[in-house]
Amino acid sequence: MIDFNITSEEIEALKLYINNKYEAINQMLVSDCETDIDLLSSDVENKIVNIDYDKEAIIEYLKTIKLIYRLIIKKFYNDIFPKKNANIFYRGTNLSEIERYKNELYIDRFLMTSENIDKAINNNSANWNRPACMNLKLDINVPYIYVKDFLSDEKFKEDILISPFTKIKKVSEDEEKTIEKNSKTVKIYNIELEKQKLDELSEEERYGLYNFILENSYVIKRKIEQCIELEKENATNFENIRKLEQLLNKYENANDEEIEEKSDMEIETDTDDIQRITKELDELKEISTNVFKIRKENIDFVNVWKRNIAVYMIAECKEIEKEFDSLINKEYEIENSDKEELESVEEIEEDNIENKVEDENDEEDDEVKKQSKENVEAGKKLLENIKKLITKQQNHAKIAGNIGATYSALNNAFEMKKSAEVLLELLKNIDSKLNQANEENNSVEIDKIAKTNLEISTLINYLNNPKIVGSNIKATRFDEMFIIEENQLKKGIFEKVRNIRGEAELKKLKEDLEIIEDKGFFSKLLGIFTGRNKLDEFMIEQIEIRKEAIKKNLSHKLGLAYNYSIHELIAEIQMFINDNYDDELVEEDIETLKKLANELKQNFVILESKVQSIIEEKEGRNLPVKNKRLSKRDMLEIQTYRFLNKYGYDEISNLGKEEPKYQDTMTSEISRIIEYINSSEIL
Repeated sequence: MIDFNITSEEIEALKLYINNKYEAINQMLVSDCETDIDLLSSDVENKIVNIDYDKEAIIEYLKTIKLIYRLIIKKFYNDIFPKKNANIFYRGTNLSEIERYKNELYIDRFLMTSENIDKAINNNSANWNRPACMNLKLDINVPYIYVKDFLSDEKFKEDILISPFTKIKKVSEDEEKTIEKNSKTVKIYNIELEKQKLDELSEEERYGLYNFILENSYVIKRKIEQCIELEKENATNFENIRKLEQLLNKYENANDEEIEEKSDMEIETDTDDIQRITKELDELKEISTNVFKIRKENIDFVNVWKRNIAVYMIAECKEIEKEFDSLINKEYEIENSDKEELESVEEIEEDNIENKVEDENDEEDDEVKKQSKENVEAGKKLLENIKKLITKQQNHAKIAGNIGATYSALNNAFEMKKSAEVLLELLKNIDSKLNQANEENNSVEIDKIAKTNLEISTLINYLNNPKIVGSNIKATRFDEMFIIEENQLKKGIFEKVRNIRGEAELKKLKEDLEIIEDKGFFSKLLGIFTGRNKLDEFMIEQIEIRKEAIKKNLSHKLGLAYNYSIHELIAEIQMFINDNYDDELVEEDIETLKKLANELKQNFVILESKVQSIIEEKEGRNLPVKNKRLSKRDMLEIQTYRFLNKYGYDEISNLGKEEPKYQDTMTSEISRIIEYINSSEIL
């Protein structure tokens, strides 16, 4: 029997979950922001639920989930020698939860259940308006624990905690039961659960998800709280809309019935009232639509964050399962080995003498086999990376299409994929040929394959070396490809925004120039005496300086080497909108940029606080003149400086220097490995 030691830390995590934090911890696993809103905005089971979303709390929640899952897996795996039959447990709930499960495939959170159906029904029926009970039939592979095995509290003696990540096989109605104590009718449902297959992630992928979760945690609560306030605002709006619609209907009906009896003045007054109410109603509906839109954007952001938590926790729990699976496999190996008869000491000594030389040869054979297997795995990894590259390229093309930006993949990944598939097939054939040579004990063939495999390994490893990034950066060739492809997308987006904004600025400057040049004779004559003409001449110079800087910026070719920041792009769009929101000349350009900014927010993780800090930094830069009384000419010069500095028109060189055209040689390198294998004549 395997001895799985339960740690005090795991017990404390279980106590924390059951006694204090079960709602908050479960919400980390539920990828639905609406449930967070419901919990935080309503009185659940006679108490207000408190869920912390700050970084420290999230770290604690995720740690607690892993500790509890480890405890459940330890206990469950320890108890399944031999495996038990399927179990049925009971959970008191409400019809809302049942309805959710009818429309869902999985239950990602922990479930607290009971062995006693009467306890499950009675304890919860008093708390719910629409009480229900679930008869949960667990497949033998669904992990669970009896809480009494870990906590001595008498109130938990019949409670069972079921692990998260279960699959819903079937939901069916069973019967109804009336509770004598409160005369409520409880509907009972049968729900069959089986173990969900957990997906693995690499250590790097898990680390990346973990950082994403923590970096965005601090904005989540603010977005959820804003959703709650917006919901209240919309409830008020809907009530006011209903009242205005009733009032409008009353006016219109009264006009239809009494129009012949009213004077022209009364009819005109009623018409004005109808127009006023209609206008208020339209404005209120528009406000309500905007409120709903903002609320949806917040919910979408939170849902993406929560889905990443679910993916991360599934991968972490998979690692826990793998750890204990390996222990169980060792247990079975030990049990089987104990059943075999032990050989005599004399036979063992004879075998040792006879096999001493053979062991040395076996070690060499094992090394050859290992090299061959590693080459096959490297071929699989290569193909997997190429498929990921294709997925990224397709996603980039979709984003560019939605935005209207240009994007053309820099790597011919489909051609690369074909070559990699051919290479993988050859590597598998070599491995098969090696196995055949081992069976036939053909040492000459084995040596030939070993030398070829060693050369292939060197060539495959070379494929991982990046072409551009510095040697001090830990990046593979595919890391580099992913970065370059994303920069290619961002380059197209930057060019799109730059062109819209630049052309809009040129339109404004052209109009400013025309206003100055179209001044009448009297204005120009007056300008001679007031000095206005000289100021106008200087203003024309400043306009030309701006025009020249913008045109140079627009004509400059952006490069791949520049570190494009979507946050900076959103900040520049926002600044342009703020500066020109009331200018009819660029009204269409502003609408285009608004739509583009919304599209960017849907496809990239945008931190509003970071955008605001960039805006504040760009708008708050020091002026070139200090502690000096400024003339009008000085002010015009400063305004030009600040304009060029604010939008980066004075930093053309930083947008990307001329660089050689990027061209990866991965496909030709794979082809050379294929040619080498074919020329080796080992197949």
